[in-house]
Amino acid sequence: MATNPRKPAKWWAVPCVLASALLMASLSVQAAEQHCQSGVGKKRASTPTTEFVLNQDGTVVHNRTGLQWARCSLGQTWEGSRCTGQAAVYSWDDATDAVAQLNGATLGGHSDWRLPTAQELMSIVEQCRQAPAININVFPDTPRSGYWTGTIHRGSSQPTFVGFHLGLEQNWLSHSSYRVRPVRAVER
Repeated sequence: MATNPRKPAKWWAVPCVLASALLMASLSVQAAEQHCQSGVGKKRASTPTTEFVLNQDGTVVHNRTGLQWARCSLGQTWEGSRCTGQAAVYSWDDATDAVAQLNGATLGGHSDWRLPTAQELMSIVEQCRQAPAININVFPDTPRSGYWTGTIHRGSSQPTFVGFHLGLEQNWLSHSSYRVRPVRAVER
């Protein structure tokens, strides 16, 4: 096979293209996981930012679960890129009432917000970080404390909370004070 002496063979093109593709893939993984902490838990994000649709109305949709979450805890206000104010604390009964009041205000144009189940809330626990154990790019300014769920612990009459310091699920007394992150199912 003859080659054109005026156009040298570009044998180097394929390795360069492959190297570029690998570098870009590596950078996109690093960007998706920049909320991870070195030496904490898993090496890769369990809730990478790429799994979420970040809405401008203070809500986010988790594509993996089909759930829409408030980006801020109740008591905080969405200010375009972060949550301001203090996250309020509630007893379990007061948390249920607070979500009912939120439905009167229609966050994100919806009025079907509720307390998440323990399984739902555990789905946003980030296993590559702690204090708080949550993707801070998706849920900024999240306190590293407990959040109520609508789940009653099997074997007791106590509600369950998820602690976002380490990302653990616990049952506790309903008159204790924890925070609230409302959720709703997305119509598909």
